Amino acid sequence: MTLSGNSKIQQVIGEALASRPYSHDQRAVTNVTAVITVEHDLRFLPRTLASVLRQSVLPSTIVIADCSGNTVQSVQTSFEIIPTVAEVYQEVPEPQRISVQLVRVTQAKSFADAVAKVLRTAQVDTSTKMLWLLHDDSRPADDRCLEALLDAWRNTPTAALLGAKQLDWEGTHLHAVGAYAASHRVTTLVVDGEPDQEQYDTRRDVFAVSLAGALVPVNTVTAVGGVNPWFGTFDESDDFCRRLCRNGKRVVVVPQARIAHRRARWDGVRSKGGEPINQDDATNTSMAQLSGEQKYRYTDINALWWPLAWIAGLIIAAASAIRLLFRKNPYRAWCTLCMPWIALCGIPGALSARHRLKKVSTVPRRALAPLTADRQQIRQWHARIDAFNDQCNNVVLDPLATAHLRARLIRRWALAATAALLALICTVIMYWGILRYAFADTSMYSNQLLPTDATFRQLVESATTPWVFGIGTGIPVPPTPWLLVLMVCSVCTGGHVSVAMALIFFLSAPLCVLSFWALAGVVTRSDTVRVLCGLLWYGCALAFGLYAEANLPMLTVMVFLPGALALSFKAVGLYRTEAPVNPRSSIQAAAASALMFIPAVAAEPQLLLALIVIFVAFLVFVRRHRLMLLLIPFPAAVALAPTLVNAVRYGADGMWRQLFGDIMVPAATVNGTPKILNLNALIWRTFGIDAPQTWSAWATPDGIRDACIIITMILIVIVAIVALFRPSMFRACRILWTVAICGFALAIVSAAVVVAVMPYGVAGGSVLPGVALAACGLLGSAALMAGSAVKPFNRLTEETASSFPAGRIGRAAIAVLLAVATASCCWYGWSIAARDGVGITGSGLPMVARDYLDQQGDRRILALRGSGNGTIEYSVMRTGRGDLIDSSPAYRVSAAYGLQHDTDDEQLARLSAHLLANSDDDAIATLSDLGFGGIYVVTGASGDISARASEQLLANVTASQGTQSVVSSTDGTYFRLTLNATPSQHIDASAQHLVQHSPWRSAWLWCLGIIVVLYCLVAIPRRHTAAKEEQE
Repeated sequence: MTLSGNSKIQQVIGEALASRPYSHDQRAVTNVTAVITVEHDLRFLPRTLASVLRQSVLPSTIVIADCSGNTVQSVQTSFEIIPTVAEVYQEVPEPQRISVQLVRVTQAKSFADAVAKVLRTAQVDTSTKMLWLLHDDSRPADDRCLEALLDAWRNTPTAALLGAKQLDWEGTHLHAVGAYAASHRVTTLVVDGEPDQEQYDTRRDVFAVSLAGALVPVNTVTAVGGVNPWFGTFDESDDFCRRLCRNGKRVVVVPQARIAHRRARWDGVRSKGGEPINQDDATNTSMAQLSGEQKYRYTDINALWWPLAWIAGLIIAAASAIRLLFRKNPYRAWCTLCMPWIALCGIPGALSARHRLKKVSTVPRRALAPLTADRQQIRQWHARIDAFNDQCNNVVLDPLATAHLRARLIRRWALAATAALLALICTVIMYWGILRYAFADTSMYSNQLLPTDATFRQLVESATTPWVFGIGTGIPVPPTPWLLVLMVCSVCTGGHVSVAMALIFFLSAPLCVLSFWALAGVVTRSDTVRVLCGLLWYGCALAFGLYAEANLPMLTVMVFLPGALALSFKAVGLYRTEAPVNPRSSIQAAAASALMFIPAVAAEPQLLLALIVIFVAFLVFVRRHRLMLLLIPFPAAVALAPTLVNAVRYGADGMWRQLFGDIMVPAATVNGTPKILNLNALIWRTFGIDAPQTWSAWATPDGIRDACIIITMILIVIVAIVALFRPSMFRACRILWTVAICGFALAIVSAAVVVAVMPYGVAGGSVLPGVALAACGLLGSAALMAGSAVKPFNRLTEETASSFPAGRIGRAAIAVLLAVATASCCWYGWSIAARDGVGITGSGLPMVARDYLDQQGDRRILALRGSGNGTIEYSVMRTGRGDLIDSSPAYRVSAAYGLQHDTDDEQLARLSAHLLANSDDDAIATLSDLGFGGIYVVTGASGDISARASEQLLANVTASQGTQSVVSSTDGTYFRLTLNATPSQHIDASAQHLVQHSPWRSAWLWCLGIIVVLYCLVAIPRRHTAAKEEQE
């Protein structure tokens, strides 16, 4: 053959032969043939060929099986060596010829299958008695590997198979030195990766060896039915050796024969089709590994026991999956769950393999006791594995480094806790009037936040049922996603929903400080900058008016969004650490990030649109861990599934706009009218500032306050722009700027989307979610300018000249800017604390009316309020107050676009108008027929209530037949409807029950629950050392 042919593999062989060292220390044995299999991946073949050609003892024939299909026809070449003899030279030694053959192999199912096929077509000498089997990625680790195998064969002529010691590719660390039988499996009793110190070189007879590098007598191949390719490359050697041992033959490991095995396919750097894979993109081969182990286990059991073994396998698979999730190995857990079902598909192959084993088994199991590992050996082996993994995975720190990192940890958390406590105290002082009554029978409210008197059961029904209970007699629309957050918080308060609202309101202050403190820690380790960033984030919540209007959904976003982004950075190892600890990726951080995105996206569904773009940017900037990044937003999407499905299904009718709404009632000061905002208008609407008409307006106290906020924010944006030109953490800065740009784009789009029709006109979406997202990116970029800001740890104190570097000056300037911005935001937030009517109320329906509603869940009362100018407001009451849990952005969008036709809600509007105009017996009768049991007329002293309209409404209801006044107070009068008996007063809930028992609802809840539990198992932290804690 022409060694410089066009084929890549021919070029590799030619180069190996050309570079073969000339030596007289080699000899050839005519009865040995080496077989090397190769695929498309040729990265390891040159070293393997070079190692084979350097052997002190060479096989007479070297057959290279090309399984890639690139070789059109088999070709052959040869070279000569002059051997060395021990006696005195009498004549020139006769040269020995070594044949090298390249043979085409197609459709090989495994390594052994490729060997079997190549031997059928290769020109192998009939004198061949031994086969030396090699993968292209398994090379002899020294020049005497084959010689050691042949010596062992001569010393143990009864051996049916001789295996080599398996090392890593560099030949310094162990993979295996033979293997022993265990409970329906094979174990090496070697810690994979431990240094080779010849500690296992006394082994001889074993239960199994790897075929890579093994010396196999020709008669052994056919003695027990040959190698079964059904087991695959990973486990076919174990099955083959099992049949040899059960047939009474010896399997011997030769520790002096050392094979450096790269295990490319096992380690995921080679695809199933033999293509090379970059180390950074290595695939997980757990599915193939577990499948091979399962095949071996089932074929080691009598087929009559397989049904029971399969049932037990289901239970064991579930338990193993949970254990693997705790160990932060979700893909292997998934593979484990798939194993029982894969076993069903492999029954024919398993029956054939079991028949082969029984056919050759002549030795009972108890006779193989010397080749079997007992429980104590396996227990000790697992202990050594755990100890070795702890040593490899953890940074071993000396006492000085540990003390340094512990001191830094205490200082860092002390400052963070102080900042969080400061934010909590500030919030408590501003809203003490709410906190002091929060644990009584009261509820928070504001101009946009409805109060609540719902029970935990009602909250759960509203949060998990695509049905709004408080609109008319109920309408089928998706549930408000944020109710899931409120439901979880209510669990923490023992089912008290109103207390959960106050809990969110007050605890959001310290939590949002800690959340952004964590995000700032991604780009800087400066304690001062991190604390000031956290306080500024809290100040932004105050300045945005989130506390003034008790905007609980946005407060949820402020708490969870920065932390979720911080954990996303940590998941891909893109964060700063303190020496001597290095950053690394973390599946646990990815799972925690996914869980933290759920409440943020549930509070403001529009964030999901921006997060999709952001994670695409993650995939572009971070080329590793792509599957992990794609799985981060998945739980949040599942939590929003009813909303997303409804938005897509009725997207042509405009229902996609519900993504831009939330549970808060739209208000003119926050939502405004839909229009495309420029940057100035976006800033004014964000802070609720009226645009100044003249320059003199800036000279007023309020103008100075507003100017401080605007100027500091502009300076922060400038610093964030400068951060783009800083080379360190450049990828993180680009991602943060992607977050900022997506946030601004989302805010502009949201402001132009119609989400409701309110008394003041058409309402647009809130800009606050997008602005909060943009603020995350900008503040993070500004914090990046502070740099690492940590003095490197030195074990020896070094005397250096005092200096004041530019980096320290820059950090000081950034800290001053952040402090001024925090003070400005807190000043503004303090001044607007009572702007939007946040308060606490204990009023509502009279006690008799509440008792009536509590008796049955399908009872309703109609509340009416006359607001003057011939206008009446109405509300369907199923709790003691007009309830927050019945606030639906989906309904507001559908009503705005006229999608609610001929509903009970429209009928209630007409009936209410009739009762305001005059007494109407038919209206009362219709209300009774709808299932209402009472009417409550609000007559309080509120400025929105017209006394004249209230008197007229009271008179008309009193004069209508079928009403009875029960309770009258300054707040209002409650009328009982008497046309129907009390037990029969209930709305028609048949459609509601149909939705509640829908299989789609059950499927959604089960999927959401299972996904959250699985992610929680992965996110739960395991035992950490001090070094690991420093990676935060």
